[in-house]
Amino acid sequence: MKKVLVLFLALVFLTTFLSAAPSIERYMAPSAQYGSSDSNSSAQTAASLSEMLYALGNLYSYLDTNFLYEIDSQAMQNAVISAMIDSLGDKYSYYITPENAQEYNEDTTGKYVGIGIYITKVNPAYIDWEDPSTYMVIITSPFPGSPADRAGLRSGDMISHVDGEEIYELDGTEASKKIRGTKNTPITLTIHRGESIFDVTLTPEEITSPSTEKDIIADNVGYIRILEFTQTTQESFRSDVEDLLSRGAESFIIDLRNNGGGIVESALGIANMFIPDGKTLLTTKFKEKSNNKDTVYTSTGYLAVNEDVPVVLLVNGGTASASEILTGAMRDNGRALVVGSQTFGKGIMQFTIAFMGGYLNITVANYYTPSGANIHEVGITPDFVVDVDTDYTDEEMEAYVAFFNEPYLEDWLKDHPDYTKENIIAFAEQYKDSGVPEDLLKLLMRNEYIYSLDYEERPVADLDFDTQLIKAVEIVKSGLTVEEYEKQQKAMSPEVTVSEVSVI
Repeated sequence: MKKVLVLFLALVFLTTFLSAAPSIERYMAPSAQYGSSDSNSSAQTAASLSEMLYALGNLYSYLDTNFLYEIDSQAMQNAVISAMIDSLGDKYSYYITPENAQEYNEDTTGKYVGIGIYITKVNPAYIDWEDPSTYMVIITSPFPGSPADRAGLRSGDMISHVDGEEIYELDGTEASKKIRGTKNTPITLTIHRGESIFDVTLTPEEITSPSTEKDIIADNVGYIRILEFTQTTQESFRSDVEDLLSRGAESFIIDLRNNGGGIVESALGIANMFIPDGKTLLTTKFKEKSNNKDTVYTSTGYLAVNEDVPVVLLVNGGTASASEILTGAMRDNGRALVVGSQTFGKGIMQFTIAFMGGYLNITVANYYTPSGANIHEVGITPDFVVDVDTDYTDEEMEAYVAFFNEPYLEDWLKDHPDYTKENIIAFAEQYKDSGVPEDLLKLLMRNEYIYSLDYEERPVADLDFDTQLIKAVEIVKSGLTVEEYEKQQKAMSPEVTVSEVSVI
């Protein structure tokens, strides 16, 4: 009966835990709170849970007595907890088992071996075979400089097979482990991009993930790229701002492209550096009967940058979660214009909490930007749309796969080791008859040059071929404010809501 007691206590603890989840650590001062509870509903739920736990205890006792083979109580405990979370039907809620906890922790250390992508995957219990996004791995964003990034993989690509084996029935953690692979051992991924399907072979390597990168570009523009939001990002960002200001920065571009999010408080802390006192940054709304009160986060006026300094945010389809919170706070408060392509659209929040040797990641709240928008599954449309995610034809994708799997990039780099605009253009000219689009040839060669350099030598920005960044520089150097932009929009036809830029 000792095993029965372990399982029973695990279930009781889970029940207690879910009814009293801890609140988010507050970095901002809340300006309003709401919330109430339904005692009758809670009493009925407690009664039904007691009955369920009693029945499960009896079931385990029966199995322990009658099942022919030895019972793995740890495996059963994991299965029961996972089943309870899976029954919620939410792709963002899941259980990390004790066996996978170490790998989960590695993702927060800044170093790991893999191909460098952020992914999501719907639990296999909720597969809809008419919807590939429910059984394939979806790439949220590639990590800058990673093997996946150098190969041209991008947000929205879906993975169906690893080394020829389908991964439909794997959960997110299992799929992640399989895709991560082993250092220096090539793996082949089957990629689905729109109607195109192609294989890409990548070699996992040690990935280093700094929180921010910075430099002065285009004479006096301060450029900061936020790669992810960690516990230290806010501090790192403030240091970057102070350094760039001391070096003469007169405006700022904050690059959030392919930033899949992270710690919400870090994003709010950065918004607080630009937005004056008393402005709404974010509203979170929890379940009515939870112990977590709905909260409006407001700025505290601890500015790091004067209000008259122009700011532009760069976003794309890999800009998600905390990145969208920062974007919404800055844009809705009239503090920054937004350039790029439609963001990912994740307007819900999770708690991640240690539990039974593993971790629970549970969706607990909706969030709303200062204008009251919930951008979940919608995203944020930039003020200036510069869409570089071109849909290539099947023939172009076939040519790309054949080209990438040959040593053309490495051979060119050996013969032309200098990273120059002229060498990249010459490479595209050399292979213009390969069937690979010219813009993709330039991207692949640019990436090969950049990431062949030591980390300290890599340029943080590309003002030759990065069309979105070039547009951002144009906007921020013009000094155009959000207020002036909105006046321009009102003067235009009502049907025109954004500025479109074609990439040629």
